[in-house]
Amino acid sequence: MAFRNRPTLDRKHRPRWQDELRSQQLIVAGFAVAIAIAIGIFGATSWSSYYDSHLRQVAYVGGLSVDRDALTQRTAVITAELYAKRADLLASEGGARNDQVQQQVSLLEQTLQQIDGVATDSLTTGMFMRSASGGLGISVSDAAVDEEVAGRTTLPFQLQLSIITVSALPAGAGPNDKPTTAQWAAAETQAKALLAQVKGGKAFAALAREKSADQATKALNGLVGWVQDGDPTYGPLFTAAKGGKVGDLIGPVKGDTDYTLIKVNQVRKAAPDAQFKSLLSAVKATDGDYRSYIRDELLKDAFQTYFGDKVLSKYMQQRDVAQIQIQSDPQIPLPTVRVRHILVQPQPGASDQTKATAAQWAAALAKAKAIRAALLKPGASWTALASADSDDTGSSTQGGDLGWLDPSNAQVVPEFKTAIQRLKLNEISEPVKSQFGYHVIQIFEQRTSADEQASAIEAELKKDPASFAKVAARESVDHATADKGGDIGWVAPYEKDQQLETAIFALTKVGQISPPVKATDGSLYIYKLLDTSDERYVDADRLSSLKSAGYPRWRDKLKARLGFWIDPQFESTAATGS
Repeated sequence: MAFRNRPTLDRKHRPRWQDELRSQQLIVAGFAVAIAIAIGIFGATSWSSYYDSHLRQVAYVGGLSVDRDALTQRTAVITAELYAKRADLLASEGGARNDQVQQQVSLLEQTLQQIDGVATDSLTTGMFMRSASGGLGISVSDAAVDEEVAGRTTLPFQLQLSIITVSALPAGAGPNDKPTTAQWAAAETQAKALLAQVKGGKAFAALAREKSADQATKALNGLVGWVQDGDPTYGPLFTAAKGGKVGDLIGPVKGDTDYTLIKVNQVRKAAPDAQFKSLLSAVKATDGDYRSYIRDELLKDAFQTYFGDKVLSKYMQQRDVAQIQIQSDPQIPLPTVRVRHILVQPQPGASDQTKATAAQWAAALAKAKAIRAALLKPGASWTALASADSDDTGSSTQGGDLGWLDPSNAQVVPEFKTAIQRLKLNEISEPVKSQFGYHVIQIFEQRTSADEQASAIEAELKKDPASFAKVAARESVDHATADKGGDIGWVAPYEKDQQLETAIFALTKVGQISPPVKATDGSLYIYKLLDTSDERYVDADRLSSLKSAGYPRWRDKLKARLGFWIDPQFESTAATGS
């Protein structure tokens, strides 16, 4: 049996239904491809959104990453606490404390606006401190966490108070005046009489409005508002009234210069903060999440205590140094001139010199000419003459020094700018009149940049190290030390910027001079070692300054050793004392 191939129809002989079927198949296939692409795009978008919301890395601490989920959890905890505080503050509005309440609410709202950064700082600093604490012997006990949690989740005992104050001082008394025995007696008698009126039925609010000497509460019918223990203004009144009940009258209570009658309007006993518990639950945060946050907060306190007690001490290694401070360049280094002047005003100290008479202007000009003549004499001292004769209080104690100025763009009056554009180096101008008076001006240095000036000074000191004091007096813009040969006294660790401290403590031999070193503000410094001490006493004021200024540097050193990175999008601009 023979088989033959089925004949193939050309396009024009193909049945119409086959063409329609083929078109439908192509359309379906096209839709399928489009749907597949859409699903792919949706899936990629969804994954990207999920990644950004949950898995995106916002920080690395000691090789461990912090993802968005962890940050969201910490953000929720802090937000719940801040909103609970805000609600409690808003509930205490009214009375003389209202401004304080509003300031506190405003600070909370500013923190909430930066909550991502604040939470990132809290979480990453906590991770860093937990990692570093073991090696330093720092720990936070569960009992300490329990106590802190209890304190922060309990609304404090508060009283709403009103007052009537009777001053023991007469009207017009000075701020430092103290009442006499007779004045105290008279004030006490008056206060007791007011108390008798209230007990006799006179409205406390009306009497406060009529008789109280306390201006902050007088217009508010005596209402102080809600007060608690430790209030900086009304704390003593809270202490006096804390045993009272609603409606009780307390006093007269003797103050520094007055007697005060106190009325207890309302009492709020200490109680758990139900609002906070509700908010914590609403953001799906657990008690464990909150305890972790509190432990990190206590670790911050523990690290600061460790720094003050273990890193610092009353006796520390120190260096006695002199310095030459070189003023920083503007953002774009330009050729600049160092200018000094002595100002003579026709009406010394007046805010508007244009009201001076012609005779007063003539006298000012004569004095300015005499000062110029004195400056032209050999050995003349700008420091002495500016101190004695200049009416510019900002520069008179600095030898008239106005610092480094760009002659083409100096922020000075036009007449002064024109003068410094025309003056040659070391030339002393004729008196220049401006709206402020007559100026005697000198350009006494020129430079193209701070680095160039520093290099020139360094080269000069290498040739003649003994000239340091003379060069400091001539070049340093720190006038408080320039007149003392640049001597700034003893320097302890953490007392200067890191770059400056490194340069100072690299000096080991008395007389040794450092190369120029740049500070964070762009100023350049050259130091000379005058003396050293391995253990020198640090007084209480200096030690307190070191604790506050030095702690962030010490902490950041530890962070750098551990390895610490935060995505700039989540960095805090508010958290500075962590």
